[in-house]
Amino acid sequence: MTDASAVTDRPIAMLVNPASTAAHPGLVEMAERLLGPLGLTVVLTTQERGHAGELARLAWEGHGALTVVTMGGDGTAAEAAGALINTGAALAPIPAGSTNVFARTLGWPKDCEQAIRDLATAIRAGAPQAPVTIGRLVADGEARFFIVNASAGVEADAAVTVERHPRMKRRIGQAWFAGAIAMATVRNRRSQGIQVSIDGGTPFRLSSLSVACSRPYAYFGQRAFDLIPDAGREGVLGWVGTATHSVTGPAIAATGALTGAWHLDSSRLAHGVSSARISMESEEGVALQADGEPLGTFHHVLFEPAPGLLVLRPS
Repeated sequence: MTDASAVTDRPIAMLVNPASTAAHPGLVEMAERLLGPLGLTVVLTTQERGHAGELARLAWEGHGALTVVTMGGDGTAAEAAGALINTGAALAPIPAGSTNVFARTLGWPKDCEQAIRDLATAIRAGAPQAPVTIGRLVADGEARFFIVNASAGVEADAAVTVERHPRMKRRIGQAWFAGAIAMATVRNRRSQGIQVSIDGGTPFRLSSLSVACSRPYAYFGQRAFDLIPDAGREGVLGWVGTATHSVTGPAIAATGALTGAWHLDSSRLAHGVSSARISMESEEGVALQADGEPLGTFHHVLFEPAPGLLVLRPS
């Protein structure tokens, strides 16, 4: 156990996304009550998309925070993570979003109140910071970071459909995403596909591409969706792609990801790891998503591992 003076040697800042699913004034007050004696010096509130990155830089540069707590979902944590790479400040994501894949991957409980209590315990105990590799993508010259996954093609197209129909998303949840995947597969059957190169190697053509820096790729309720078992290692990105436009490829990938990763043995899929870069080109343009957020349609995309982020895990 560390004493109180040692704890406050690492000032804490908290970023709150008030639009996230579980964030509310009572939860913020709870965090302030438990983390205040341990070094919480400032609470900053995001105003719009992209703001969490600016606030994370302000927390570190302007307030001297060496632990930055995010109260939001994967999007809020991803923006903060990109700003904190190679700063020496550690990220602690409180799972206040809808799925919270990154926080759960790090071992934080799904319940955000319990996560706050566990975070206070970890800080009080002097829990060590752990390095993790996240991802960076550059799409037609525009760069951003991702902390769980990114994809081009069918999955990204489905993400657009899901976001356009929020009522269906609330009503039937993940079943709606599964239906959106099926519809996107049919829509993309006549596309030219994408040209992919791994670490500068010979280009090859795929129908769709998924890239991940952490494992599992997602959660279906309490169940891990382990699409890319090669992900989650320091310094690399894992990837998997469908080789044809048939609905069989996505069906095999989804079923295998839920039942033991046997999908990687299918000839309809390609997979591997990248330690430097994954480059992708599409003559007609392809849909792109990162951490579940649709980004638009792009022609040239580069994915690369981004080491240098420190995180706090439960004690």
